Amino acid sequence: MRRINLFLLLPLGVLPLSCATSGRGAPGSASLPDPLSRIEMLARLLVLEDARTLEGGIPAFLRNDDPAIRRRAAVAAGRIGDPLVIPRLILQLKDPEVEVRRATAMSLGLLGALESTPALSTALSDVDAVVRGRASEALSRIGQASSGPAIAEAFRRALPRTDGVLRIRGDDPGRADDPWVELRLHLIALARLKDATSLARAVLGPDGRPVVDWWACVWAAMRIGDARLTPILLAGTSAEDVYIRSLAARGFGVLKDPSHLGILRRLVEDHDPGVVLQALRAVAVVGAPEGSALAALHMDSSNLTLRREALLTLAALPRDSRWRSRVIQNVGHPDAWIRSAAWPALIRIDAEEVGLVLSTIGPDSDWRVRQAVAGGLAESLGERAAPLLLPMLRDADPRVLPAVLSALTRARGLDAAPTLVDHAQHLDMGVRSAAIEGLAALEEKSEKRFTEVFSLTYDASLADPNIGARLTLVDAVAKNPDEQRLALRRRIAGSDPSRVVRQRALATLSEGFAPPEETAIRIADARRAVSIYEPEAGLYAPRAVIITRYGKIEMALDLVDAPLTSMSFVRLAQAGFFNGLTFHRVVPGFVVQGGDPRGDGYGGPGFTIRCEYSGRPYGRGALGMALSGKDTSGSQFFITLDPQPHLDGFYTQFGSVLTGMDVVEKIRPGDVIERIDVFDGRESR
Repeated sequence: MRRINLFLLLPLGVLPLSCATSGRGAPGSASLPDPLSRIEMLARLLVLEDARTLEGGIPAFLRNDDPAIRRRAAVAAGRIGDPLVIPRLILQLKDPEVEVRRATAMSLGLLGALESTPALSTALSDVDAVVRGRASEALSRIGQASSGPAIAEAFRRALPRTDGVLRIRGDDPGRADDPWVELRLHLIALARLKDATSLARAVLGPDGRPVVDWWACVWAAMRIGDARLTPILLAGTSAEDVYIRSLAARGFGVLKDPSHLGILRRLVEDHDPGVVLQALRAVAVVGAPEGSALAALHMDSSNLTLRREALLTLAALPRDSRWRSRVIQNVGHPDAWIRSAAWPALIRIDAEEVGLVLSTIGPDSDWRVRQAVAGGLAESLGERAAPLLLPMLRDADPRVLPAVLSALTRARGLDAAPTLVDHAQHLDMGVRSAAIEGLAALEEKSEKRFTEVFSLTYDASLADPNIGARLTLVDAVAKNPDEQRLALRRRIAGSDPSRVVRQRALATLSEGFAPPEETAIRIADARRAVSIYEPEAGLYAPRAVIITRYGKIEMALDLVDAPLTSMSFVRLAQAGFFNGLTFHRVVPGFVVQGGDPRGDGYGGPGFTIRCEYSGRPYGRGALGMALSGKDTSGSQFFITLDPQPHLDGFYTQFGSVLTGMDVVEKIRPGDVIERIDVFDGRESR
């Protein structure tokens, strides 16, 4: 592996620490009393961040003379999430160092406090473009609808002067020198606020046509899903950029207007598979019977991704028996990924005789297909699915049972309660989680309460190294509050062995911030993580290479803004944890996900990693960590197949693909991770 300069990979808003100069800090600045070196201060910040505590120096670090330390302290404060730091961060928005203001605006967004709205609104006029964009991002995370007009005005001020339409192509959200970052952040903010009026004011001209021809505009219109933004989507369908066309197709699906089927027909016949994929999904969402003919165009496609999407589209549309024979051919396809889409389509078509069909063909050998059958039965048969679903509870693979329980909940309603109660203390954590979710769903639709069941299930889950079931339970008992549930939540908040669970319970009680737990990272390990800044050490970006049957995927890990996640990934890889696991989740046009030892989305390494949100955007080829709430990452990683701005600031991004995106595109669910080789700048394993 060749040595690389980490400065070339620094994410936007990072102040290179080896170049930052000590000197006059913000007004009223004060150094820590201890004569710490920069590396020692960075290590202490990392330990405090990992412990999720302000105690031990965060406020003092925010006043440090060194702007690089102030910036890193601001990032840590946002990640820790303690609202006590908000007044100090509001003052930090006036820091003379631009990188500190950028980090501060981002962190105020992570904290999401209404009290920071005035200061962030003022920051929309900052002299720095990225600070202005980060302020918009933060305002949208706070969620005040009244912020929309000011963000739209900031967008129009930032637009370059042109005689016609501003056409932006080839931009890369992951580039540190991306010139369009401010405009993109404003648009993402308006999308997050669901403010159609302000987006129209920002990007539509007096004639009602878009003044900007850019994927980010179409993405924002798609996310908002308002008919007033149709001109943006319509213009996108004719763009030469395939990603813009695919976003436009998604947007017309969100609108759910059958009158747009003519537009979708044109996109279903597009020459680019990515556009066709999104158009088929849109047809499924619109739900018009006429859409089945569009799906049938690709039911026998040699492109398995399009074939699968066509089958899923048929399964979502009203019954159309014309395609039965072609669907049956796919039920026998050698690829389980195709069979898992063909079965729901066949169940939809043969709803009246599906029991006979199932008994004739028999259960599929792949557990993922049996999962899909359970979902298809509930979706197409409703209450009539119960006699077919109940025998599936005897499946030998516990990974099938969560799908069966979910299907029974939809099919039987309250009649499913006894079955869910019987499985609420199942030995398998995934089954318990599904039972809790089902009981919580039944509570929302009835007066029935299962508080005692939840309490017993919590006790049965205390020994789980995976906290997923307990987090699900906290969310369940937070609804329909009564004295018993209040007592259970307080018990969880005060005694659960995981701080993450305790904090989730406290949040439902609105009773503050959980005390810090014993940190998982030692000061020696923290110093090693930041030692890349030592002048004599050289600067390295750790590399990871995923070996698959299709080839290699080479990735650079981000030790600058995600040291904890990167270190954990490296250690798991060096221990051989990932070897032989599968890519269990593949959503074309979205992500490829792996790293689950169970293979069904419920598994992990037996510990959790703190979230390390940064200003780094999710472009194509970004490497992120899956989670089920703040600070719940483990070993499940994902690679984005296209830009996904809605993930920014919600999922830790800890690297990016350098080479091998063509390999990522070939991956299907169940494909094996043969091994992951890592090079951490010191040794390769």
